[in-house]
Amino acid sequence: MCNHVLCGKRSYATPRELSDLVGGPQGLVWLEHSGEMDWCLCAGDLPKTLNRAGLKWKQARDPALFVVER
Repeated sequence: MCNHVLCGKRSYATPRELSDLVGGPQGLVWLEHSGEMDWCLCAGDLPKTLNRAGLKWKQARDPALFVVER
C-alpha cells in the first residue's frame, strides 16, 4: 500500500497534492525523484517533509498513513 497523508478531511496521495500542504514543491524531501509529481508518496521522505514544513504529525497504526494534527 502506498503512503498517504491526512490533514483534516483532506487526503494527499501524490507529491503534487502534498506540495499544497508543505508550501510548494521545494518543501518536498525526496527519496527518489525524476521530476515526476504524480507518483505515489512512496518516492518522498514523509517524516522529513512534514517536519521541514513545521507540521505536527503522527504515524497511524497503518504505517503507510501519516496524520497531520491541527
